Amino acid sequence: MPMPSKPSEIAIIGAGYSGTLVAAHLLKESKVPLTVRLFDRDPKQFGRGIAYATPLDCQLLNVPAANMSAFPDDPGHFLRWAKEREAQLLNPPWVVEVGPKSFLPRRAYGDYLAWVLAEAERAAAPGVTLIRRAEKVAKLSPEPNGEIKLVLAGGQVFRVDRAVLALGNFPPGNLPIPDPNFYRSPRYHRNPWLPGVLERILETRSCLLVGSGLTMVDWAVSLGQYGYTGQVHVVSRRGFWPKAHQAADPVGFALDLETGDPSVRAWVRQIRAYVAKTGCDWRAVIDALRPHNQRLWQSLPLAEKRRFMRHARPFWDLHRHRLAPGVAARLEAIAESGQLVRHAGRVQGYRETETGVEVTIRPRGVERAETLEVEAVVNCSGSESNYRRLESALVRNLLDQGLIRPDPLSLGIEVAMDGGLVNAQGVISDRLFTLGPPSKGMLWETTAVPELRVQAQRLAGLLLAG
Repeated sequence: MPMPSKPSEIAIIGAGYSGTLVAAHLLKESKVPLTVRLFDRDPKQFGRGIAYATPLDCQLLNVPAANMSAFPDDPGHFLRWAKEREAQLLNPPWVVEVGPKSFLPRRAYGDYLAWVLAEAERAAAPGVTLIRRAEKVAKLSPEPNGEIKLVLAGGQVFRVDRAVLALGNFPPGNLPIPDPNFYRSPRYHRNPWLPGVLERILETRSCLLVGSGLTMVDWAVSLGQYGYTGQVHVVSRRGFWPKAHQAADPVGFALDLETGDPSVRAWVRQIRAYVAKTGCDWRAVIDALRPHNQRLWQSLPLAEKRRFMRHARPFWDLHRHRLAPGVAARLEAIAESGQLVRHAGRVQGYRETETGVEVTIRPRGVERAETLEVEAVVNCSGSESNYRRLESALVRNLLDQGLIRPDPLSLGIEVAMDGGLVNAQGVISDRLFTLGPPSKGMLWETTAVPELRVQAQRLAGLLLAG
């Protein structure tokens, strides 16, 4: 009598949004025995990741509730879940109603994702199981028999049939400065999301936030939520921060790709001309481009992509990644009060003193540098995407084996359209996959819910198809 075959095993490394949704789809859709192993170093982040593990109601989603469903084929899923819990979610001034246009707390969305995973696990077919493991995966290597060997930080070994790298976003990288020894100082906080960092900043009388994107916004508003009375300085090259969401009538705008070679400059001219001609809100134009951004990005030659990164990316980011209106209003109020001071320029160096940190900043358009004194510095410059610089044992292991290779723009790693990893020789793997931020170099638009939920569903289908 033949022995029953061993159920397939799939490992998912990372239990944030991407990893959670791939796991949920596998559990929901598998009709044959399957073991899904979900790894994350932090037990508090299962189903949440860093983005949705926050306990603060002032940290809101940047997308209205109607567009935040975890499932592409059920757009009202999250909104229904939230409406059923409206009494618990209401918390003025941050949440005054739960409706399609509401910007709800990220912590609530974390609760939703954890619930989605739990429901998928509960309803899974017989023999389909989820095993959570709160530990780092330090090494990964394909075996000659077709299996994939995983080695955890503690030394335990697992062997699976396929693996998904749901790595998400990494902490910011250190800016280049003449004396990098400062980065060892307790007054410097490279990772703004490490436990205890916010509490330490609350004890200071002044701080510098390096970067003026979404991470800075979270920090500025959170400091205000906790009653911080110190001076908050913000420095970035141009001194801009993200725009606010605002209701705008949809438009049927599309870029003309048939005339001339693909060019960022030509596309910007088309956008400006359309807004000037129609008088529409620019937000409607950016939103009209959203479904086509991946195709537009892939149509650009590498030289044009580099030109975009050098000249247009900061402007794109602040218009594309917009703030919930309530958060934008609170940020403006902090700035108008004088508590938050913006600096447009480059940090040229830091010098630690007995009482704080002297920061040398060269203002934009000015030759002479200025000195600013603060008690602490927080790196809010955004995720490090250059995989050669990452301080990750697993990433270093994959690079050393040639199992991955960084993309030409250092936005992530090279991947195939189905998410298969591309190795150092250009070979696409049929056992190792990824989704989300690691594929930004290929897709560009690949870090937000509308794109990630589609990727997760497709990748789960591919994995189940064998």
